[in-house]
Amino acid sequence: MFNPNVEVIVEQPSVLAQPDLSFDAVLKRFPGMSEATAVCMTGSTAAGWGNTFSDIDMYAFADGDLDLPVDETMETWQSSDPSGVRWTIWMGAYGDQRVDLRVWPTDTLATVLAPYLEKEVEFCNTGDFLQDFVYRLSIGVPLKNEAFFKEMRDLLHGSSYARALARFLKADAENCLTDVMGQLDSGDYKTARVSAGLAAGFMTDAALALSGELCRRKKWLLRRLESTPQSGIGVDEYRTMVLDGLRPGESDADCALRVARWTQSHIVRLEDAFLSAP
Repeated sequence: MFNPNVEVIVEQPSVLAQPDLSFDAVLKRFPGMSEATAVCMTGSTAAGWGNTFSDIDMYAFADGDLDLPVDETMETWQSSDPSGVRWTIWMGAYGDQRVDLRVWPTDTLATVLAPYLEKEVEFCNTGDFLQDFVYRLSIGVPLKNEAFFKEMRDLLHGSSYARALARFLKADAENCLTDVMGQLDSGDYKTARVSAGLAAGFMTDAALALSGELCRRKKWLLRRLESTPQSGIGVDEYRTMVLDGLRPGESDADCALRVARWTQSHIVRLEDAFLSAP
């Protein structure tokens, strides 16, 4: 019989004090970071979207191993992507907060973007982990070596990555719209409504990516729209058209068709944007 039990190694305080995130303070907890080429804070905290229990996400770049703390709060492991990119993950306490630190080789972004720097790639084929890496690096708040992060942003802006990601997401939206039409035709109205919502989400992600907002986390969608007015989709518009659900007197089929038509109208706008892109 399975008898699970939980052992509390380090109890989390009920009130979390915000730690000092200056690089000098970080070095007191992570003295080995002095050997890193560059360090930044990233994730929801860096974006200004964090909450009371958000991790503090940090990226360090180094071409050798960094000497990171070993104590009862931490765990560390190696990870990799099928492309061959490898990185180290260290998770543990920093004051009352939890830190998610990832150590990357300094040439990681150049490696990931290589195909997109050589030519105009039609569809993004970068894996999810490295898509997340590109996004988090793009919003990183430098703690050490600001010039490194400017160089990385320039590299990203000079590539076809954002456009390739937007085209990939637009294709997903179009596939979902095809499902909507088939499901409506066959009388599967509830599923059509779900498919229409998925199409709207993919299309909105595509509009955001084309505007340079590369986050893929669904929970931040309204925050992303709020911070990216150039995407052409407002928070109120998305909330009203997609999130508010059925309108008075509206059936599942009516709702699916309304959301699908709204999505189609923005896809047409995106097509024009792709055609006018340099």
